[in-house]
Amino acid sequence: MGRSQKERIRDYNIYGQLHQGITDPKVKTDILFFVDNGMSDNDLTFDDIFVPLDLAGRLESARIIDSCWFSIPGTYSGRLTDHDKALTRKDIDDVDFWKEIFAKTGADHVVRIAADSPFMDPSIVAEMLDLHRKYLAEFTYSDNLPAGLTCEIVSRSLIEAIPDMEKKTLPLSQVVRSNINQFDVELYYRDPDIRDKRLAFRCGDAREKAVMQNIKNSAGRIPPYEDLRKIIDKTPSVLFTGPSYLELELSGRCDLKCLFCYRQTLQEPRGDMTVDLFRKILADMKEFHLPYTLCLGGSGEPLMHEKAVDMLGEALREPLIKQVIVETNGLYMDGTYRGLAANDEHKKLLTIVNINGHDGETYAGLHGEKTFERVRENIEALRKEMKDDDKRLYVQIMKINETEAFLDSYYDYWEKGNIPIILQKQNTWLGRIMDRRYSDLTPLERTPCWHLQRDLFILSDGTVSFCKQDVDGSSARGNASGESLKELWARARDSFENDYSGTYPARPDCASCDEWYTFNF
Repeated sequence: MGRSQKERIRDYNIYGQLHQGITDPKVKTDILFFVDNGMSDNDLTFDDIFVPLDLAGRLESARIIDSCWFSIPGTYSGRLTDHDKALTRKDIDDVDFWKEIFAKTGADHVVRIAADSPFMDPSIVAEMLDLHRKYLAEFTYSDNLPAGLTCEIVSRSLIEAIPDMEKKTLPLSQVVRSNINQFDVELYYRDPDIRDKRLAFRCGDAREKAVMQNIKNSAGRIPPYEDLRKIIDKTPSVLFTGPSYLELELSGRCDLKCLFCYRQTLQEPRGDMTVDLFRKILADMKEFHLPYTLCLGGSGEPLMHEKAVDMLGEALREPLIKQVIVETNGLYMDGTYRGLAANDEHKKLLTIVNINGHDGETYAGLHGEKTFERVRENIEALRKEMKDDDKRLYVQIMKINETEAFLDSYYDYWEKGNIPIILQKQNTWLGRIMDRRYSDLTPLERTPCWHLQRDLFILSDGTVSFCKQDVDGSSARGNASGESLKELWARARDSFENDYSGTYPARPDCASCDEWYTFNF
């Protein structure tokens, strides 16, 4: 696509005038602060500062833009509602939305910034605008800057060039990035690259807000972007906010004898978690005031617990739980469970079925029982109860020597059934299980362990393990039945900081572990 030669010459002349310090009244550049659906003023406030208005003032003082506007959803009822530059939108930021924005603002270029970006640096906006104008771009964005520290720049010419099409209801950014060769697009890069930290500097997320508050407290101010990595590396505890992934062993029982399972190596067999302990753990998690993912896993089959469905129902009602994952062998996905899992109201419930076989023979060889047909039928029954576009059911297969021969047919079968597949790395649990991998995906350079930063692993009796590799609880932090999770989590801080600095704990043997780079939901 792109513009005509005449338009390019005109824009090039304008750019030349800009670099000579001449302001062309014909070229208007505005900021659009985008308030996401469902946001409140609390989401837009950081350290008692109302971010959109504060950031607007900083950008206007930098004299790099003409006007600031605020795009708010119809459900928003906060401080921006009566602002004379507030624009209420009906839907997503698709092409029609942008046509309306350019019509109302009269701008030639619009810079879209998330309204909850307290760390946003005006110098980044200035540099991205400079790049956008210099290369006469229609759309400019950054791939390496974290959310909350970047923007998207849209030119009027881009909106005018996009023809009417059925898919125009997609967000504009998605349309452009999916068809990048059809538009004049520029990518902005800025050092240092901190994508490996998986951070988003947006205060609409309580966890990200906590990290930003820690960083600001450590630095004594909101630091410039180039200082962020140095601050994090010097004081890694700024990342240590609270568990974001809680794995509970609802049951230690299982009626399969899987080749790759550590359950047979445990010092003692384990039973079921009591309902009271389960409720105490969920209550304790509220003390962190942070969203998290709950996984029902551990050494056993969670759906063997006679109260599993009731306990799942309680978890689904917890507002801080953003996702509930059930890792199951698929044998107990009866009508009651399927009714819960397929219910449209339970969008945050995810079912992952471990099925390492493509027929009865291969399945029995890996799982130790001849129950392939029962599991397959249960999976397909749940799939039928879900809507066609529902992506809350997965099958999971391990990437080991014993599955390599039939992986292609495995994928063919389940993909035809509209069921996505998770290809799982084998965990040997620090040598407890024979290594059956046929390829090693471990990165060459070791980075800090995600699990020590994010995860909390609790056994069915309440033992809070050192991490998920401490399957017997030999290096336990304590027990959740008699201690608060906040106290137990605080005990893990030193282990996280030591690992971050490259001093690996001896028990369990962190130096020999290869799970440090894996990242849970």
